Amino acid sequence: MRVLFKEDDPMTARTLERQLRKLGHATERITDIEALLSGNSELEPDVIITDIFMPDIEGLEFIRMIKRSPLGDVPIIAISGGGTYMGGIPNVEGSFVAKAAVTFGAVRFLRKPLSLEELQDALDACAQVRPPKA
Repeated sequence: MRVLFKEDDPMTARTLERQLRKLGHATERITDIEALLSGNSELEPDVIITDIFMPDIEGLEFIRMIKRSPLGDVPIIAISGGGTYMGGIPNVEGSFVAKAAVTFGAVRFLRKPLSLEELQDALDACAQVRPPKA
């Protein structure tokens, strides 16, 4: 799969990129949101992964923007390590942010740090929603 990701923390971005490559996926970090969303990008992702709490764009808003763009059918995985809305809730599936991410259009919500198994499981779920292009 070709996986694009938006992550503001450089260390987390490197870790996510290594994990995705270890699982056999091609990856690229999203740097130009406008080009990506306008369809003027050469990037053709099978999946998009986005952090929720970022300084340059709020992740829930980014999900909404993706869904309204030419990439609207691309499955999304939302990730977060915490933040004001999560309040350290251990049961992420029941948190406000997890529910909001899925409501906005994410296929899955994962809490950082990500394990290889849960990342692959989420990618498999995305492939069920929209099979990767050959």
